[in-house]
Amino acid sequence: MLSYLMGSRPGHPRYRQQNNNTMHQETLITRHQTPLLERPPLVEALDQGACKRLVLITAPAGSGKTTLIRQWLTTDPGRPVAFMALNDRDNDPARFFARMSQAIRGEAQEFDTSAFTPFDTGTNSDAATIAEALHDSMAPISHPVILILDDVQHLTTTPVILDVLDRLLEQPPKCLHLVLSSRSRPALKLSRLRVEQQLTELTVRDLRFSPQEAEKLCHTLGNPAVSSNTLDHLLRITEGWITGLRLALLAAQEKGEEALDAFSGNQPEVMAYFGDMVLQALPDSLRSLCLQSSLFDRMTGSLCDQVLKHTGSALMLEHLARQELFLMPLDHDPGWYRFHPLLREFLQTRLTMESPALIPVLHRRATHWWLSRSDYHQALKHAENSDDPTLLGDIIETAFGLWSREGHFSRILFWDYRLQNSPLLQRTGVAVPLLCTLILSRRFHQAATMLERFREGGPQDVSPDHHRVLVRFLELYLELFQNDNRFIGRDDYEELIRQSRHYDVFPLSLCMAAYHHLQHARPEQALDYASRAREVLKQGGHHFMMDYAGLIIALCNRSLGRPRQATRDIQDAYQKMPTDGAARTLRSTAMVVALYDQNHLSRACELCGELLPKLNKASAIEVIASVYLTYARCLFALGYKDKATHILGKLEHILEPEKNRRFIGHLIAERIRQAWLSGARELAGQAARSAGLTDLLQRGDWDKPGTYSEYRERLGLATVYWLRATGRHAMAGRILRVLAQEVSGTGLVTRALTIDANEWLTRTEPTGSSRQAMDTLIQKHGLHNMTRNIFDEAPGFGELLATATQQGLVLPDSYRSMYGELVDTTARQTNTVRPDPFSLLTSREQEIYRGLLAGLNNTGLSELTGTTLSTTKWHLKNIYSKLGVSNRTEAVLLMSGQDAPGPGA
Repeated sequence: MLSYLMGSRPGHPRYRQQNNNTMHQETLITRHQTPLLERPPLVEALDQGACKRLVLITAPAGSGKTTLIRQWLTTDPGRPVAFMALNDRDNDPARFFARMSQAIRGEAQEFDTSAFTPFDTGTNSDAATIAEALHDSMAPISHPVILILDDVQHLTTTPVILDVLDRLLEQPPKCLHLVLSSRSRPALKLSRLRVEQQLTELTVRDLRFSPQEAEKLCHTLGNPAVSSNTLDHLLRITEGWITGLRLALLAAQEKGEEALDAFSGNQPEVMAYFGDMVLQALPDSLRSLCLQSSLFDRMTGSLCDQVLKHTGSALMLEHLARQELFLMPLDHDPGWYRFHPLLREFLQTRLTMESPALIPVLHRRATHWWLSRSDYHQALKHAENSDDPTLLGDIIETAFGLWSREGHFSRILFWDYRLQNSPLLQRTGVAVPLLCTLILSRRFHQAATMLERFREGGPQDVSPDHHRVLVRFLELYLELFQNDNRFIGRDDYEELIRQSRHYDVFPLSLCMAAYHHLQHARPEQALDYASRAREVLKQGGHHFMMDYAGLIIALCNRSLGRPRQATRDIQDAYQKMPTDGAARTLRSTAMVVALYDQNHLSRACELCGELLPKLNKASAIEVIASVYLTYARCLFALGYKDKATHILGKLEHILEPEKNRRFIGHLIAERIRQAWLSGARELAGQAARSAGLTDLLQRGDWDKPGTYSEYRERLGLATVYWLRATGRHAMAGRILRVLAQEVSGTGLVTRALTIDANEWLTRTEPTGSSRQAMDTLIQKHGLHNMTRNIFDEAPGFGELLATATQQGLVLPDSYRSMYGELVDTTARQTNTVRPDPFSLLTSREQEIYRGLLAGLNNTGLSELTGTTLSTTKWHLKNIYSKLGVSNRTEAVLLMSGQDAPGPGA
């Protein structure tokens, strides 16, 4: 049989072999080695139901729900299916929706990763917002996608997830069809779906075996001797429950038909019957193997041989698997098996009754076996039950150290709740990686509480001086991520570097200092600290922080006017990066910036689309802001202006004004720049007023030079864009001259170039001065620094350069090959022409927009178009997004001075 896990299938182009060391193993649909009993009527019901919005299968455990789904899927292996096997950890909305989007994206590459990101499922997100983002993300998908959620009963304690599913069923994306399988009926609103005939329901009554199916099952299990009267009796007492039937028939195979006299059909009795009639009938070696291996989540021959002290376990497991009851083979790795969960629980209970003293011994052996395979998650699960706290503590220290060095912070967080109030938290090797992970994940309150306990607990396994240095490092680390505005004013990190020189946090302290200098616009010092940190981190195997230092180095070289060096370093690191992990995210982020600088916008967009689903609250804000801002700029340049506006809106919700001022400044400048170049002058003015730029201007903040900061420079540029958009070039020029004085002496070559280029563009001299302007800029800053960034951040630079070439300036062929299209005056001018708003809308949206301009309210628009009020609101939201406005008033103002075209125009 074929396996459907997260939308991947053997033979499917996107199928990938699963890694044995995966942190959390999914519940798999497994491959049976003997033919399954086919159930054509039920398969046909699923086939017909898949065309509707929802198929709901509800029945107790062991009723054959997953088996039925598997049989249905094999009838058409090419069917686009995204499969999710759920467990209790999927009650976390962030985890559930991340898995859901990943599953759908695996079957539909058109899934828009910019419309739905991990940040859309934050603590402040409601069901309506999440559903809307998911709807938008699936809108581009042109073919049907069937999303199968197996074991939905695990979602009953999280109303927001079911609420989102309700909303997707009420207003479904055109591509989406849901199949839900559950042991209990989920709290979904189904009455409307029934009325509209958009629901197919299969219950325990439908899944019960008929006499004919029971007879086929009997033959399939190799036991044709059971009489029809006995089968009728079994069907009556089991009510067609497939697991009960299998158990009874297998017992009859071993002990004859008279064994069925003691059989009862209810589930507890079935388990007792399993122990008395089936388990006891096994040879001692097989019985022992079943009982003891029930401690394993999954098993293979070598694991059982070494841990259980058996021989020939591989053959025994294969024999048990053939019965399709005890074990089920895992498709992702030949030779591996797992128990049916219904039977595993029974076997564990029986083992506890018969051999309680053996259980911790087996767990200790299993711990060492998994350690030999470097699977720390499985090793920790067994160590946790080994009655050996020293063993557990040692492995947690080792695992946490490794995971923090590799950037696998989600693996550390998985063990966080298990360690609450544990004495192991006083171990330095446990506390420090966990604290750093909590800080990176923005769980600041929890981190602060734990840090206070670590401080008060005093040194347990390190010297007092070492403990003091660690506490100081963690205090500054927390402050850096919790409020970088406050951290930026600190100077005592130098003392920390001196004190930590002989301790393991020394390279991390160097990284913190590098980041501090980068914030302070001191790129030379930042480069020095980051370079030193990277070397020490490399020696210590801290791959994640080594790549973070590499990102700082690239940003410094870029700021210092060394774009070629930055690009070479980035490309070299990108080509050598691992196939997965946190380091890949850091290197990919640097690559996005490099591709953008080289004017490879489509490739940069593609890489941004891959990164967005991987960025979450545990990602560095530098990485998040870089990806979102670069993506928005590339989209805008490629003509996807509404999508660029959408991405900037997403970033606005992510950034915290009191903590991320630097990037707030970037966001304000980019938003006003895009509004100006789109011809939305009113929108640019509104953004300027909302950001307080008019107040700063009136207060005289730009009348004389102040201390340079990245935030102040970006606000200054934002003000310049607004002034240039409204024709106040002289005032813009004065601000730019102040900014030029502030940036001088910082070594920030690219920032000085951006400011100088904008200043030239505010002058009113005739175009004959273009050659002079370019000669001056090239001589002062170098042509090699005039990358894509300068064309975007100094609107009009392309025309200035184009005119200079017409006046005799010769550009190298290598430069023309990269930026030649931006030097075309005609191409540049088209970017500043205000588009006709109606040209951006569909015919239905044009009809609604005309009604809006005529003064109709939402009810009037619904009557005009013959749509429901909710659908009208949906259309209005799309219209506002496409026009780059946020409300009805702005949409009307956008057409001021223009005539709305009539229908059919």
